[in-house]
Amino acid sequence: MPLESPDRPAETVPQRSGPGRPRNPELEARRKEQILDVAGREFARYGFANTQVQTIANHLGVGNGTVFRYFETKEKLFLAAVERGLLELNAEMDAVLEATLDPLDQMLLAIRTYLGFFHRRPEMAELFIQERAAFPHHHRPLYFATKDDDEHTCKHREFFGRLMATGRVRPMPIERLFAVVGDLLYGTILTNLLSARPADPESQARDVADVILNGILNTSWADGGTP
Repeated sequence: MPLESPDRPAETVPQRSGPGRPRNPELEARRKEQILDVAGREFARYGFANTQVQTIANHLGVGNGTVFRYFETKEKLFLAAVERGLLELNAEMDAVLEATLDPLDQMLLAIRTYLGFFHRRPEMAELFIQERAAFPHHHRPLYFATKDDDEHTCKHREFFGRLMATGRVRPMPIERLFAVVGDLLYGTILTNLLSARPADPESQARDVADVILNGILNTSWADGGTP
């Protein structure tokens, strides 16, 4: 799939000649973060196709060649902005799984943390949507998917084992639990974004957790009886 229309050639890094100034890793890291901050905001606001690297450079007060020194193409810049957001989300969620809490309290905290992240960073929800649409070959699930070789799967399985060991949750495949929870939360943040409705992550987390943990049937129906 072409990334640029025929009348808009792909932007690439300009060629440089001659020796450059000595590298300053700290300055480079800071500049890279600044570029990603602005790029994430601009991509979220205008979309990948309609965002120009020159516009990002203008906001930073630099030439677009400076941006291209860090990210060779607009596609790489966009994907780097998405990747940074995903790493930030993963770090927050991993911290929850590493906390010493009752497993049910841990699940409630995970739901609040997930919804709270996107409440603070709504532009990340927009970028994840764009990535899914424009770069399906790059798309990665937002944390809750389980893969045999994935680091998060080990943490998920450990949490799942402790949750089952409490005896308060009925047995089910781990893939089913995380897929359903992930879909519910992802659907919530998409609805918040697309409807532009004001959202209280604490209230939404309580509602989601209540439905997940308590269901919608009253006790007598859940036990197979009559209301």
